[in-house]
Amino acid sequence: MPLIAVVANEPAPLPPTFDFGPQPLDLTYIDPDGNPWSWSDPSLPVFATAVAGIGSPPIALTSLPLPGGGILAQAMTPQVRTITVGLYLYNDAADQDAFLDLCDQLTRALWTLRAGQPAPGTLIVGRHDGTSRQVQVLCTDPPTLASDDASKSGLTWASYVVTFQAPDPFWTDSVANHMQFGGVSGSAGVPPMPPVSLNPSTVLGAATVTNSGDADAYPVWTITGPGTPTLTNSTTGLSFGLDAALGAGEVVTVDTRPQQQSAVDGVGANRWADLTRVNPRALWALVPGDNQLNLQLTGAGVGSLISLSYVQRWLRG
Repeated sequence: MPLIAVVANEPAPLPPTFDFGPQPLDLTYIDPDGNPWSWSDPSLPVFATAVAGIGSPPIALTSLPLPGGGILAQAMTPQVRTITVGLYLYNDAADQDAFLDLCDQLTRALWTLRAGQPAPGTLIVGRHDGTSRQVQVLCTDPPTLASDDASKSGLTWASYVVTFQAPDPFWTDSVANHMQFGGVSGSAGVPPMPPVSLNPSTVLGAATVTNSGDADAYPVWTITGPGTPTLTNSTTGLSFGLDAALGAGEVVTVDTRPQQQSAVDGVGANRWADLTRVNPRALWALVPGDNQLNLQLTGAGVGSLISLSYVQRWLRG
């Protein structure tokens, strides 16, 4: 049985020193409880020493072997993104109790489980132009001390490497894009004849929405009656609508985001059964580049409105 020798009055190991120079990243973590952690300022008690995995997501290639050699590529599918962050914690006042409290707080912040369910945090990368991109993450390897770091336990500094997985491998803008489409106005008591094509309030002619991101963006639609809506992306040839007419002022919200798809009215009632679509993909996305949209409300009248909200998605942070 090995013996552990304790040397009395052994000096505590000194913390490492870092010479970062200009910081290339503005990195912030929002924990599942909504608390922000800025990890880019070495003057703060927790800061990042290294970050990996914020570039293009990994890809899985599906293929068939060819008799003459080589493969026939069938599909390329983005996979779960893994992000690793090196973190350094310290208390420069040599207050051991305060340092251990900080360790407790960070451990809780990186425990992405609440009430027995996955509760993702958010990593945000700021850019020099003032914009930022974010991704939801689950911490799969929380702060632990390696065996060669055991001498640091209970002192006033420590260094960790934590690992995150991002279920959606694409980064998104932190700010959503909004557009509003209104019906052709007419005199009171003379509703327009169906169907009525809607146009952006500031644009005449065909409606074009430009997705400047690297990946498909999934809109959230808010449709206000009267009228029966049909929403078509002519660029992709996909279309969906409702087979029930909305009354004046009646609102239905259709969320096309994967794993969040829903259709509810203004009082929260489920309207999924009222959707008309050929297949699940018919709840279409905005592809990168220009998207030619054809939005119609059959039986539209005063107050008819369609609103669009979406966030652009990116390959890297």
